[in-house]
Amino acid sequence: MTTGDASADAGAGAARGDRLDPAYLRMAAVLLLGMLLALLDETIVNVGVRTLTTSFDSSLATIQWVTAGYLLAVSVAVPFSGWAVDRFGGRTMWLTSVVLFVLGSALCGIAWSAESLIAFRVVQGLGGGMVVPVVQGMLAATAAPGLVARAMGLISIPLVVGPVVGPVVGGLFVDLVSWRWMFFVNVPIGVAAVVLALVTLPRDRREGVGNRKLDVVGLALLSPGFALLVHAFSTAGARGDFSAGTVPALLGAVLLGAYVVHALRTRVEPLINVRMFGNRGFTLAAVVMFLVGAVANALLFLTPLYYQDARDFTAVHAGLLLVPSGLVGALGSALVGRAAVKFTARVTTSTGLLLAALGAYAYTFVGADTSQALLVVALGVTGFGIGFAIPGTMAFLYQALGPESVARATGALFIFNQLGGSVGIAAVAVTLQARLTAASSAPAAFGSAYWVVVVPALIGVLAAVLPPGPGRVG
Repeated sequence: MTTGDASADAGAGAARGDRLDPAYLRMAAVLLLGMLLALLDETIVNVGVRTLTTSFDSSLATIQWVTAGYLLAVSVAVPFSGWAVDRFGGRTMWLTSVVLFVLGSALCGIAWSAESLIAFRVVQGLGGGMVVPVVQGMLAATAAPGLVARAMGLISIPLVVGPVVGPVVGGLFVDLVSWRWMFFVNVPIGVAAVVLALVTLPRDRREGVGNRKLDVVGLALLSPGFALLVHAFSTAGARGDFSAGTVPALLGAVLLGAYVVHALRTRVEPLINVRMFGNRGFTLAAVVMFLVGAVANALLFLTPLYYQDARDFTAVHAGLLLVPSGLVGALGSALVGRAAVKFTARVTTSTGLLLAALGAYAYTFVGADTSQALLVVALGVTGFGIGFAIPGTMAFLYQALGPESVARATGALFIFNQLGGSVGIAAVAVTLQARLTAASSAPAAFGSAYWVVVVPALIGVLAAVLPPGPGRVG
């Protein structure tokens, strides 16, 4: 992987004893700022859907594409990002993706119709979709071998905080200013991040990257296949019926199957080398990240609905109740680096997912008058567990495959995490719809639906203890 002089310099001095070097931390702070913006925008629009339907005099079915279009664009961009980093360098691709994201944000803010907003969200999603795997790959490749888990802990902070804070920020802008500022807010922050990157990050090296060809056929199969699966599960979740996404799911599965056949036969280096799945450590790490995506996204989808529908809270109030979970999750991500020095990835990841399961289990008993303090603590335990689980898994994966596979392994990992999120939301939405029909009260229906969060977390505990070897990440 070629991430440039910035990567070489940071990698050479990424550690002082058991700490990340200040130069590395400065680089990480700039890179993670762009990553946080992209993650905020995956959920920031959710609370503004009703306002958008009124502003553009459009149906809910049309406005839902404001969110779906962004997620589909992310799905298209992710497989491309690994090759792009190998071909052009990490610094170049980070700058390209953030500039594209900021441009899309500005265009969204001046959108004059629902159709134009959807189109501009696609532009924004193409940039946002590349940011996350590019940052993950750069920081993993440049961390000193003994400190990969700490580097992954830094990455996990925006992964945990962004989706939680997004609805709160979006709700405040919708209620107090204008829905347009859900997008305009990205512009000054994004511009500042780009300026800091230009000053902080040395230029990419050009040696050895000029002959890397893009697997065009693979891209034409993998990106649409991934996007169709995300769309299928998003549709199933929105309608509360898995059959609603049958056709795109089948088409997506066919395209992904064709990609596997192509990747095994092509002479061009594939976007994602499916032979990596022959590495048991990679396969189990991918499974764990799929389950983490399912747990985290199902929780973020279900909990605000519970507070609004079963407790009659406002959208902003419900969003604010999620913030402590995000902050505690960030704490878990920060602490796991220290734990990884003494323990293995199977210990840190399984412990984190067990905590996530225990916290979510408390919600299976919710009622209309359940103690708010108890629920906040339980949600905090779940958030801490998710934050504690992610870094060890990613660090173990990168060490199992080696630095030359980091960029493309990151794309694969992010695909599994996104698919897990889509499946988790669909599963919890379908379960909730069925339980609302059968249960005698809304709180009881929500309590049953929380098992969709608990079970994947427990399965993840089992998957986390299976990686071969010592599983050390620190």
